[in-house]
Amino acid sequence: MSDPRQDELGSFVKRSDLYFHQPRYRDYRWLETNWFTWIIPEKAMRGHLRCAFRTNMDVVECLAFVWDNPDPTAGEFGIKYQDLRSHVPMPVTNLDRYELVSGYRVEMTRPMSEWAVHYEGLADTVFDLHLEGMMPPVHVAETGTETNPADSGKSAKPKATIRHGHIDQMMRVRGNVRVRGEDYEVDFASPRDHSWSPRPESSSGYGFPMSGNFDWGSFGPAGQDFTFFVQTRNDWDDLRTGHVHNSYLIDHGKLLRIKEGVGRYTYAPNDWYLTDVHYELVDEHGRTHVFDGTPQSYFRPGSGTLAVVEWRTPDGEVGWGEYNWHGDLYELQRIGKPPQ
Repeated sequence: MSDPRQDELGSFVKRSDLYFHQPRYRDYRWLETNWFTWIIPEKAMRGHLRCAFRTNMDVVECLAFVWDNPDPTAGEFGIKYQDLRSHVPMPVTNLDRYELVSGYRVEMTRPMSEWAVHYEGLADTVFDLHLEGMMPPVHVAETGTETNPADSGKSAKPKATIRHGHIDQMMRVRGNVRVRGEDYEVDFASPRDHSWSPRPESSSGYGFPMSGNFDWGSFGPAGQDFTFFVQTRNDWDDLRTGHVHNSYLIDHGKLLRIKEGVGRYTYAPNDWYLTDVHYELVDEHGRTHVFDGTPQSYFRPGSGTLAVVEWRTPDGEVGWGEYNWHGDLYELQRIGKPPQ
């Protein structure tokens, strides 16, 4: 069998991977997620739509949220919009076209590359979005880096944060959103993903005490010139460093692998949120790319943090994106204070 990390990037995912997968027999933990996002950089506003299907139980958990608050300590009162619904009945249709009683309507209008996403929410909130792929969907089996920085430079397959199946795809997201009665236009790059695995409910959401980042940034008009995307695993003994185990770049339409990468994180003195994010990535041609990020707005739903980030390169290019840090409540309580 060929190594997906050696084949052409973007050739691994088949159309069948965009549908429900055969779950483990009677395993109640089996979870299949469908996730779409949007961003309005000039307002530091970010929206997520996530449907988590427990296909062995015929129920869906639906989560929609929006944030634009620059205050990282605002808590629940700083959230612009949130709608969480559990035990939504699963439809008999598949992931290429489904409609949920929770207000979600999703249709893959062009196989593997275009989606129409509509959401009728609460409090006069509606999303009407068109997503067009900036790249083919990629699987974590083909985006793995060559070396793990935690492994003293030795060649090794990094420990992935996501187990089993996980597809990422950067999209150009256009459309209109109304959030609590206010209308906004959307036109910028933003990722979607689709994952499947036996995933129990737990303090981290993964069944084990995990710390990892799912971060990205896009540059140029509508984010179409250049994009980086990273997934990291962060060691509990020093959360200031992130080991990039999966990553890719889009350089003016060209999809590129990342050979190795590292993240550097600066925490607030007495709170678990990042005030600065730094990435160094080496692509398949040996070029080093450096990105420094400053959070502009925050969403802190629990032991993790999400933020809209303004990214800058050493030559002054400005981009926009997100840091999405997954933490674990009990480990953070054990550590006590953020590393400085």
